[in-house]
Amino acid sequence: MGRQAPGANNIVDGLIRFAEKRGNVELIGFINGVEGLVKNQHVTMTRESFKNYVNLGGIDYIGRGPDELRTQEQREKVAERCKQLGLSGLVLAGATHTLTDAAYLSNYFLKLKIDTRVVVIPTTVDGNIHHNYI
Repeated sequence: MGRQAPGANNIVDGLIRFAEKRGNVELIGFINGVEGLVKNQHVTMTRESFKNYVNLGGIDYIGRGPDELRTQEQREKVAERCKQLGLSGLVLAGATHTLTDAAYLSNYFLKLKIDTRVVVIPTTVDGNIHHNYI
């Protein structure tokens, strides 16, 4: 969700490695982040499709769009998409706004009993995430 950040493509690489080890995981990447999530524009992420992005900074593989997920309409569309695709997890990468938006989205999912787990991987170019547990 956030801006270009060092290591963002490495997050995708880690998720692909996880999927390869598990063997029963399909990774879906939303084109331009939240924009693709809301508009249902996505690709299946594989080692083959990702090979040209390994160890590159930024998030050039699937792109990035608006770095917010704040409105009720956005949350409704994301919930609809997660149910439609049968997502067991939604991974968001970003800084402080992403962490906040993910907390609200997670609460929204709990309220509606949506089974999708929301996970946030903190990434920042500003060094603005500080906590004893991060």
